[in-house]
Amino acid sequence: MKKNTTFLLSGGAGRIITAIPALEKYARLNPDDDFKVLIHGWHDLYWSHPILQDRTFDINQKGSFELFVKNNNLVSPEPYHRWGYYNQELSLAEAFDEEINNTDDHSDLDKPNLYVSYDESRKMKANLKNIVEQQTKKEKIVVFQPYGSTATIENGCFTDTSGRSMYPEDYVKLASHLSEHVTVVYFGAPDIFEFSKDTYSFNPPGGDLRMYMALINECDYFVGCDSVGQHIARAFNKPGLIVMGSTFEKNVSYPDYFDFYRNNNVKVSYNPIRIGGVDSQLIDRKNDGAMKFDDNQLQEIFTIIGSKVEPKKQVKKSATNKNGKGFAN
Repeated sequence: MKKNTTFLLSGGAGRIITAIPALEKYARLNPDDDFKVLIHGWHDLYWSHPILQDRTFDINQKGSFELFVKNNNLVSPEPYHRWGYYNQELSLAEAFDEEINNTDDHSDLDKPNLYVSYDESRKMKANLKNIVEQQTKKEKIVVFQPYGSTATIENGCFTDTSGRSMYPEDYVKLASHLSEHVTVVYFGAPDIFEFSKDTYSFNPPGGDLRMYMALINECDYFVGCDSVGQHIARAFNKPGLIVMGSTFEKNVSYPDYFDFYRNNNVKVSYNPIRIGGVDSQLIDRKNDGAMKFDDNQLQEIFTIIGSKVEPKKQVKKSATNKNGKGFAN
């Protein structure tokens, strides 16, 4: 009996998105394999995808083992275990290509492709139009994801030991100044938004990733950290600035596409995630402070964003808000 393949994907939403090019390639190269994809959450990211939607299922659904695993060849791709990845020679997408397609030729690898439905797009257009016309009066829309999925609020204190998230006070300063020029829309956990007392950006209701996909698809510019938003922005060909901390552009992002900013005062070491236990914790300590920025650095970040979304005459202006306060105030 012919055995088809079942790919079991785990990890965060960003990993699920970066697996798309390799899965599309597998479909092209193996037209006779009626393969399936099982995902630990995030399966809705593949909705509307012309190749992957009908092949993708949630691993937690009843009967998934009997339906998709028992009579198939089970493959569990782990890009973090590739030599080229943990030595900063491969991106997540390329490492998935090696795991799924058993090749080191990535020349035919596409960007990740995501799809939103007509209704999702139409609803988001209407929401953003209302925000611009009724509240901000600023047509340019910047979506900002300052925090990664590991950021939390514990006992009234913000924490992200992974070193991938901005700190709320830095984000709020940037949102304050940006809101003078553009409409800023926050992308992230509502509890951190509330904790930061951010009154300068808009936190859209709902908060599911399908909604954020539609949001980024309609924006003019994306600003983010090493998290899922940057992968969505790349999928929809949106320009952006990625603020990097404890991870590496080559591994987790798109060096040939985005602009990047990092605190070069902190030397970053690779974290052997999914390989080392205590080593990962110790590396987090070595990378401490990689996402903390002083006022001069925040000014530099603001200037980069401004050069992309504002006329040149605006960029030459000092980064002051309507009260005349700069980052140092």
